[in-house]
Amino acid sequence: MLNGIEALLGEQGVVSSPIPGSIHLGAVRARGEDWPAVSAVGNPIAEGEVVLILEVDRGHLVVAPVGDPLA
Repeated sequence: MLNGIEALLGEQGVVSSPIPGSIHLGAVRARGEDWPAVSAVGNPIAEGEVVLILEVDRGHLVVAPVGDPLA
């Protein structure tokens, strides 16, 4: 069973702090908490967008907007 941040894999969240790309962190709100996050393809993701959590990398989420081919 996955615990903590790993348990978020495959879930959706909402961007709570804009994600500038794949290098600089923004934040995603999932399960009532804000988690550091980057964009899966490097494109910026605006605050309020719904994203799919694709992976966890070194303590942060890697996400893509719902409807994106990666999601």
